[in-house]
Amino acid sequence: MDRAAPGEADEVLYYHTDVNGAPEEMTDGGGNIVWEAGYQVWGNLTHEKETRPVQQNLRFQGQYLDRETGLHYNLYRFYDPDIGKFISGDPISIRGGINLYQYAPNPISWIDPLGLASTNNPGVYDVYGEARLPSDMYRMSDGKHFQEANRQLYYQMKNDPQFKATLEGKYPGIFEKVSPGKRGAFPRKAPTGIGWETTWHHHERVGGLLQLVDGPDHNSRHLDYHPKGYGGRKTWGGGSGCR
Repeated sequence: MDRAAPGEADEVLYYHTDVNGAPEEMTDGGGNIVWEAGYQVWGNLTHEKETRPVQQNLRFQGQYLDRETGLHYNLYRFYDPDIGKFISGDPISIRGGINLYQYAPNPISWIDPLGLASTNNPGVYDVYGEARLPSDMYRMSDGKHFQEANRQLYYQMKNDPQFKATLEGKYPGIFEKVSPGKRGAFPRKAPTGIGWETTWHHHERVGGLLQLVDGPDHNSRHLDYHPKGYGGRKTWGGGSGCR
C-alpha cells in the first residue's frame, strides 16, 4: 500500500498475509514491522500492534473493518467476526446456500470477498488419486485416458490396502467401479457410485498427469481447476478435437 501523511514523502508498505489472505503484518521498505495482528478462527482479533501510526483496516478477503461497530464491511453486507456470520441474509437468497448467514464452511481455505457466495481459494482443490499417461497417449480420447487412469488406480488400490480403505471411505464401492470387466477391459469412464461422482482432471501444466477429483466440485469451480480458463487438454492433450 502507498502511504503519505500531509507534508511527508510517499512511502510503500508491504502486506504479509495468512493462508486465507488475512493481513498479519505490514513492513516498510527496510523490512521493519509497522503493524501486526493475530486472529481467532473466524477473524476476530486476538491482538493488534502498531510501531507507528498506521491504520490498517483490511481483514478477510474483501472485508474492511468498521472500528466503531467492530463489524467487517463485505460490500453487500456486514460480517460479525465474533460469531463468524453475516448479520443479514444473503441478498442472492438460497442460490448462495441454504444457510443465509453463513460466511464459509471453513475460514482457512474458503473466502467470500463479495459477501454473496463462498469459494475455495483460487487454484486449490482436493486430489484423491493420480495417474500418469505415457506421451504417446496424450492425444487419445478421454475414454482412453480414463481407461488407463482407472487401470493405474485399480493397481494402486490393490497393492496398498491403506490407500484403498481411505478411498473407499470417501467413495464407497470405488474399487469395484475401476475394476476390469469379465473380458479384462477397464472402464472408460471416471468412477461414479450412489451419492458420489468423480472425474479425471487433466492437469493444466504437467503433461500426462490425470488427477482424480470430486465431479460436482470440478464442475462448479472451473477457474480453480483451470486458472487460465483452459486445462491440460489444450496445453498438452491436443485440444477439444481429441476428446
